[in-house]
Amino acid sequence: MNNVWEVWPSALTPAECDAIIKRASAYTDQAATVGFDQSSRSDAHYRSSLIRWLDPHREKDIVQRLMQFVDASNRTNFGIDIVAPYEVQFTEYHGDQHGKYDWHHDVWLESSRPFDRKLSVVVQLSEPGDYEGGAFEFYQVQQPGMTFAPRGSLLIFPSFLQHRVLPVTSGVRRSLVTWVEGPRWR
Repeated sequence: MNNVWEVWPSALTPAECDAIIKRASAYTDQAATVGFDQSSRSDAHYRSSLIRWLDPHREKDIVQRLMQFVDASNRTNFGIDIVAPYEVQFTEYHGDQHGKYDWHHDVWLESSRPFDRKLSVVVQLSEPGDYEGGAFEFYQVQQPGMTFAPRGSLLIFPSFLQHRVLPVTSGVRRSLVTWVEGPRWR
């Protein structure tokens, strides 16, 4: 692996970001949870955000656009056996609710499913001036910092890396998240 993570600054145009936000508004808001399947639960002290699950089959053009970057990053940095994303999540962190997501990773290693999340992808849909706080951080790994701040920036990293979103103190931070899956880790 050449890099632990990769940022594509301003990968998506403002028009593409606007279109994703508009299309996400057609889906139902949900309070974000932590955990998987039956162990999934609400915990506002750990994770506070609103989410919308986008249908990856209906939003094929968004998935294809993201996969252009994923395929390029995987070819040059990760070399992981991947197939495609099967879930796409639009997330809003609201300052008036101190929106955040504490330390976590995106894999579910105890799953009996025949596939695992391999690469996580986060797209910054908000302008940096739209909110305060809300920085994305990795645990004990170099930080993406300001390279991931511009609207349309795309961050790709192995799903097993611990990361968090610090509390948003004002405004609203919007992002699009997906997890590119593949055969079980070996």
